[in-house]
Amino acid sequence: MSTPLFGRTQSAIQTPFEPLRNPGFGGLAQPFVSTDVQNAIEEGLSQAIANDKFLVLAHYGGNANVGRNLEFYPNDGSDIGPIFLSTASKIISVTLQTTAATATCTVGIFNLTVSSVTPIYTAVMTAVKRVSYTSAPATPLAVAPAGALLSMRVLSGSINTPESQLTFSSSI
Repeated sequence: MSTPLFGRTQSAIQTPFEPLRNPGFGGLAQPFVSTDVQNAIEEGLSQAIANDKFLVLAHYGGNANVGRNLEFYPNDGSDIGPIFLSTASKIISVTLQTTAATATCTVGIFNLTVSSVTPIYTAVMTAVKRVSYTSAPATPLAVAPAGALLSMRVLSGSINTPESQLTFSSSI
């Protein structure tokens, strides 16, 4: 039995929900199928958890040669101000680009710990202006562990004014 609230006794499971009223609302991966409010709330939560994404940007304002750490906001070298991941996170895309006509280089993504620097992923550019690596969330490019301190560094070659976009999902 529902507890009366402002004179109402209907519960969410009894309240109708129109799943196809606006199926493309919010760019949902799939429209709702629930026909009552309670199940729609739970379905929305499930879709939100399954589709979480966050973006990390890195750059350097000059010619980045071997050993150069890219920078995260506010222009701190990623070895000095790494990105902290509180939960294990999947890397689902990496884009690396340059302002020059082309670049040939390798850029690594690392987990910094007290005693070691562990490689997580490597992006390679071969005489191009932009390279993108993407994956399906179920099969990520790499997984960064909980507590990771991420940094990015040029491992070979050079890249003029590099910019990088890393897309993560914490749905493991």
